Amino acid sequence: MSRYNFRLYHDPNRNLNQIVNMYQINKIRKDRSIIACFLVFLTTLTAIGQNTNTITIGMEHRVQNVIGTNIFMYKCGFPNEEFKGLPTDTTSFRLYEQASIVCALVRVDQKSDSYFCVFDINEDHDFSNDYHYCFTRKQILDERVFTPQRYANIWIAPRIRLNGVAGHGGIVTSPLAFDELVPMLSVHDFFIGYFDYQGKTYHVCSANNKEEFAVTDSIPVNNDELARKLLQQNLLRKVQFPIIRDNLIFKFIDINFSRQQCRISVTPLTNATMPTTPYEGFRAPAISAKDIKGKTVKLGSNYTLLDFWGTWCKPCISIIPELVDIHQRYPKLNLVSVAVEGSMDDLPKLKKLTKELNMDWTHVCQLHGDTANVASNFDVFSFPTTIIIDPDGKIIYRGSGSNSTDKLKAKLREIFRE
Repeated sequence: MSRYNFRLYHDPNRNLNQIVNMYQINKIRKDRSIIACFLVFLTTLTAIGQNTNTITIGMEHRVQNVIGTNIFMYKCGFPNEEFKGLPTDTTSFRLYEQASIVCALVRVDQKSDSYFCVFDINEDHDFSNDYHYCFTRKQILDERVFTPQRYANIWIAPRIRLNGVAGHGGIVTSPLAFDELVPMLSVHDFFIGYFDYQGKTYHVCSANNKEEFAVTDSIPVNNDELARKLLQQNLLRKVQFPIIRDNLIFKFIDINFSRQQCRISVTPLTNATMPTTPYEGFRAPAISAKDIKGKTVKLGSNYTLLDFWGTWCKPCISIIPELVDIHQRYPKLNLVSVAVEGSMDDLPKLKKLTKELNMDWTHVCQLHGDTANVASNFDVFSFPTTIIIDPDGKIIYRGSGSNSTDKLKAKLREIFRE
């Protein structure tokens, strides 16, 4: 027995009962402390669990036609008389079909280079209640300019190879062609469901084999209207990225096709829960890159405009005068252009072009296929794409295509209160 214990048990001022009582009291206090800590731990876990709710939603399969990506449509075998809403000039259009979906490819008039195509997605043999996609021959022949609607993945191929793939090969005489144009089709599958959360009804839509999803306040009954709403309003988001609505973060978890169910998580939006995602409303990914002069790119404390482009991209080059004007109009705006090129051998061409076009701002050159480049981190695969990041590092604008500059300018006027 140690000296400490000997003195303790032989302390003349304490008897054995007092010592035992003190031991029991101290043990109770320790037990209570342990229990209290455990309860705090459980409370913390419960609070964390309450922040995110997982919801299982029953889904309805709305579009039954499943067609592989970018498959040519073939000349329709149905008589023209079976369809409503066709042009009166029967020499100006051609009917195509694929997996019971029928398309009308129409030349507006004999002299015009304008066309439109329309798909009978609801299969009612009436084109008047379906969406028309309008384009010109110039847009079609310049594949960099023409950006088809994503609904049904419409592609008009001006050139056809013998293996049936659209490309830059010679034009093949084929019964598919109408004025050397051929429609291609890939219909999206839509799985629709709804759920109630905090007294409000939300609709969730999984599209294109669960690669994309949307959360909306309502869902149109008509499949054509559904696709038009989802795509024209840019509501679809890749499943790996969340969606923010009503200060809530919705994240797609998975979908079970056999049970026709999907699961999503719902988390209150706070500064702590704000995810890093390359879309509007989210914290922007970090940028790690050097400019073409070898200097590290820094965003600074002002607003930053990221311009994703390439020297090969005609629509990108067409909006450069607009960017030059923006750079001169808003000197406090940090403008960074990220050129995505096929090879670093294109760097001299890039430097020459930026000088000729008075692109007097920061430039980055990175390669196609580099999964760690800035474009990949910002999920940019369409050019040009412009993104505005606010001083807090949050994305407040994202636009793609040469026709989005008006929206970009409107956003800048809003930011700088013009």
